[in-house]
Amino acid sequence: MQNIPDGNNFLKQKNNRKTMKKLSYILLTSVFLAIFAACNPIEDKVGVGELITSADDIQATVTPILDNGQNTNKVKVNCTSPVLCQWTDGVKTYVSNDTVMTLFVKGEQTITLNALAADGTKLTKDFSVNVAEMKYAVEPQYGYLCGSGEKSWTWADTKCFGNGGGSDTAPAWWILNPSDIAGQCTGKNLPADGIGASMKFVLKGLKMIKTTADGKSTTGTFSFDMTAKISGWAIGKLSLTSTNILCGYDFNASGYTAWTEYNIIYLDDNKMILGAQEHAPNSNYWYWVFKAQ
Repeated sequence: MQNIPDGNNFLKQKNNRKTMKKLSYILLTSVFLAIFAACNPIEDKVGVGELITSADDIQATVTPILDNGQNTNKVKVNCTSPVLCQWTDGVKTYVSNDTVMTLFVKGEQTITLNALAADGTKLTKDFSVNVAEMKYAVEPQYGYLCGSGEKSWTWADTKCFGNGGGSDTAPAWWILNPSDIAGQCTGKNLPADGIGASMKFVLKGLKMIKTTADGKSTTGTFSFDMTAKISGWAIGKLSLTSTNILCGYDFNASGYTAWTEYNIIYLDDNKMILGAQEHAPNSNYWYWVFKAQ
């Protein structure tokens, strides 16, 4: 009599053969990929695989773009080391190993390269460049406010603070001189923002340092939005964080609320006028007039 194969054993043998084939395929594929990787290492022109451990080892250049032999406010930055690059002049940041930067003011500038090495180490390298000619257009407000790198401002000699209507461009109703301001802060737990107080605007890092008449300082940051214009009144907006302008408090608001944004009514090398609408429910405006020191 012919033996009939057991169905369960037959299926087991068939599945075992399939499993062996899969294992063999995986093994052969792994061996092939390992051999391929060993025989064909991946390299590029900047030497991927090398490890930069010191900022001194970074191969990078900052080259001014010239116009008639003078350094303009554009520079070409280039790094050939195997690092990820972030370049900044303290105003804007560029993420690239090779690009062109536009600088905002004349004079000696510092450009900082923040590099990330292959092992995650962060390295920093500074480069100096002197801008002789502002050939390429930038927002001039940075230069007005910060000079060639930093610049201090204080109260205008007269009619420097007060309120008015929305069509005014300076204090018009309640008008104070610098000598009057200290009295407004007394008893209100506000800083001594009268005579002797100042604001220093620093281009690198876009910092603003406010120093009160009693020598206390607070440091914050500032930014411009010169697209936030109001026809016939404001040419842009100044925003502050972690600090405030001199006497930037709404005396008609509960708790003397401070503003963080100010409309720029006027700004040049010597004079700055700012304005802000009172906090709700009032609708009048406050104005500040400053001069460069």
